[in-house]
Amino acid sequence: MSKKYFIMNNRENTHDGYTEVSEEFFKDYINSFPEGERAYFINLGYAVMETTKTEYKNFYKEYRRERYVDEEAQRAGNVSLNDIDSDELDGIGVVVDTSEPFEEKVHRQLMIEKLSKGMAILNDEEKALIEMLYFDGMSERQITEVTGIARTTLNYRRNRIMKKLSDFFEN
Repeated sequence: MSKKYFIMNNRENTHDGYTEVSEEFFKDYINSFPEGERAYFINLGYAVMETTKTEYKNFYKEYRRERYVDEEAQRAGNVSLNDIDSDELDGIGVVVDTSEPFEEKVHRQLMIEKLSKGMAILNDEEKALIEMLYFDGMSERQITEVTGIARTTLNYRRNRIMKKLSDFFEN
């Protein structure tokens, strides 16, 4: 397929449209400009189209920006969904929605509010134990080393606190 060439019907007003011309006419047209003056063309791959200087600069500025973004994405190891399209697989179908459903988000928020009220029913020693276990991520063995409480006693206290919180949440 040969390339098509389009020149403006009126260089002062792009709204007047374009005319398709032959390659020879196009070359003569370019050579007809006086020295120091030039026409601006955008290569669309299948066609070359005359445009204004401003549109030319804007087009190639955006073109360079897209190339830069693509190069940076490649350098960072990003993969386009279009790259994994095939006859059997649509790239967008591979993406898994990991966002939390709204209902679960609301339920979780209500439980967090209720948990803060539930923590209020615990004494300071019980709160400290829950904080070490669940908020600080300490193991029972680590807590026994820090507090000196026997591991069986610690396990018993944890179960008693969890039962207390469970009863609170059920009511």
